[in-house]
Amino acid sequence: MGKQLSRSAVRVYGALSALGNQNGNLLESLLPFFDPILRQYNGQKLDPDAVAAAIRETYRWNFNTDLVETFIPYLVRQGWILPDIQGVKDTSYTIQITDNGSLDASAQTVEADLRRIATLFKEFSETLSPLTALPRGVEEFEDILVEWLLYVEAFSEKSIDFKEGFKADASGRLRHVVEVPNTTFLRDEEKFLCARFVKHAIETDPSSAEVLARIAAIGLLTEVVQDFVKPVTSVDKTDLIVYLDAPVAMELLGLSGKLARENTAPVVAELIRIGASVRIFGQSLDEIKNSLQAVLKNPRPTGPTAQALLRKEVIREFVVEASRNPARLLEALGVRVAHRTREQTPSDHKYFTKDDWKDLFSKLSYSENPTAREHDTDIATFVIRQRHGKTDRDIFKSQVLVLTRNGLLAQIMRRVHGQINGTADQSVPPIVHRRVLATALWLRTGMGASDLNIPKRMLLATCEHVLAIRPGVVEAVKRLTDALGDSDRSHQLDLLISQDRSVQALMDKTLGVSNVVTEENLASLWQEMLHPHLEEERRKGSDAVNQAKEEGKKRLDKAHQQIKLINKERGDETASAASKLAAAHEEDRDAVIALCGDVEATLRQKRNIRIAFGLLIGLLFSLPLLLDSASLSVKLISFLIGWVSAYLSATGGKFFSTSTDETTAFKALNLMANRRRMLRKLEQFDVSWAKDKFVVASVPALPSGKKLDLFGPA
Repeated sequence: MGKQLSRSAVRVYGALSALGNQNGNLLESLLPFFDPILRQYNGQKLDPDAVAAAIRETYRWNFNTDLVETFIPYLVRQGWILPDIQGVKDTSYTIQITDNGSLDASAQTVEADLRRIATLFKEFSETLSPLTALPRGVEEFEDILVEWLLYVEAFSEKSIDFKEGFKADASGRLRHVVEVPNTTFLRDEEKFLCARFVKHAIETDPSSAEVLARIAAIGLLTEVVQDFVKPVTSVDKTDLIVYLDAPVAMELLGLSGKLARENTAPVVAELIRIGASVRIFGQSLDEIKNSLQAVLKNPRPTGPTAQALLRKEVIREFVVEASRNPARLLEALGVRVAHRTREQTPSDHKYFTKDDWKDLFSKLSYSENPTAREHDTDIATFVIRQRHGKTDRDIFKSQVLVLTRNGLLAQIMRRVHGQINGTADQSVPPIVHRRVLATALWLRTGMGASDLNIPKRMLLATCEHVLAIRPGVVEAVKRLTDALGDSDRSHQLDLLISQDRSVQALMDKTLGVSNVVTEENLASLWQEMLHPHLEEERRKGSDAVNQAKEEGKKRLDKAHQQIKLINKERGDETASAASKLAAAHEEDRDAVIALCGDVEATLRQKRNIRIAFGLLIGLLFSLPLLLDSASLSVKLISFLIGWVSAYLSATGGKFFSTSTDETTAFKALNLMANRRRMLRKLEQFDVSWAKDKFVVASVPALPSGKKLDLFGPA
């Protein structure tokens, strides 16, 4: 059966490659399921009875001949069956599907994808190293994975025929047990292994996640076939009233973990978007309070909220607040509270009498808790009475319903609903499974249809549910540990099972099966439970070293940046100082040039005086020429002496020289500089004397290297 199911899944998967891009017609979306069935009868006359039987055998659906006949117009339009007489309504049909059963290129690609994922599944399982026996070949892994994906959360009519009894647990105590017929042929450990791999694949491998989600989408469509085939049109508005069962409301609040909330919140949001009224009964609020208070009081709690606390996906303070007043938190999310009692509105009692209530209460015997049974019976009673006997096949026109995650309750209510109406029609029962409503929203309102978000979220939430802590496994380890008589060991076990990673390691090794825990493997299980903490300590140590290195690198980088900043500031300061120094240098040079000009003017004035003095001497010595009393020789000698003296004074000769030598010039320069307090400025420049003027160098004067120049006079 498994191989046939896997091959059918390949066919359906390939045909569903464009799922979500159609016109919202559900029957057309379901046509791919007929492909592998009709190929078995290709070329033969269409026999609705045989096709319905083959569908029931392959997919385990509640499929009958009437449903096959409903699909005939769509099969004709698809070209898979041909009418023997055209234009006649009640004619027979012949099955004509091309390719006669061989896989096309698309299906071959799908088959290769499944084989690749099955290989990864096998490797993952071997790495997990569970204590239970595993399938050997890749094909076996492929078969159990496909079967789990298709029927991961499905409930059939067989599920209603549960059996009650008493069975001894591992400690020998008798416990009340309810045996629900299995929807699949998979063992519990195989389901656990599938959930563990699928969760890992979705979180780490996007390509595999897409394939897994699409196969899960096939499973979602099976719900449509089994329950509400009609109507098939899309919907964008509804006046539906939806009451949330307590566990669904807890998921919406995030009390059951992150994945559960991500699975439920979009469904509620979409209902509100299309106009539905989302409510919760007061009895469900009481159930929420009781459940949360039990978790808070139990030193070793189990269940979704306990695991969410372990994973730190919800804080204890929020759980405490929700246990006191969940109504306020739900109202903030758009969920209104409705308070009703069984005695309320006597005129509605005819639609569901007290005897009906008692009969339904007796049918819900799968629940050991009488309060829980009473709650489920009450909310079903309220909805049936609110409907006033009216039913509809369209889930969005069914007036009012309860949304639950309890598949067994949904199936029982479906049968009770048929008995009340005296018919086995396919109208919507008063309580429906969340999976069914989510699928209807997915296919008929376009909520995430194109990106398969709904199947992915459902898969993850279901994986988390399957991987939940199994109290039986923990109790088995606890019993064997207590038998050792080591109180410290028992206390250590209590600490370990309060840690999510330790419990997950225990579940991984046992695959959630309690009877594999023995005295022989107890020590190994202890090591596996301790291993995550040892690895955590190693990781923390490594992280601390890496963090120290990173912080050291950051400090070093910061120091380098500061050095660069300081160097830049120094460079800027140096440039600014150089600019200021150059400006000051130019100012000093201009002052020195002006000083030299003044000294040159003074020296020039003195030279002119001397020249004038020389001329005066010449003229004075020339006066004897004008005197008649002087002898000629005296006149000549006087004349020569006068003009020679005048010439020598004017040309820089020995007598009264009018030219200024370098020593005299610099002496005059220093004297004037001293009077004007400009000696320091003068000392900065190299000044030379060029006969009658000073030359000031543009570059400041440098020390000559002599001691006097370098250090000044001692």
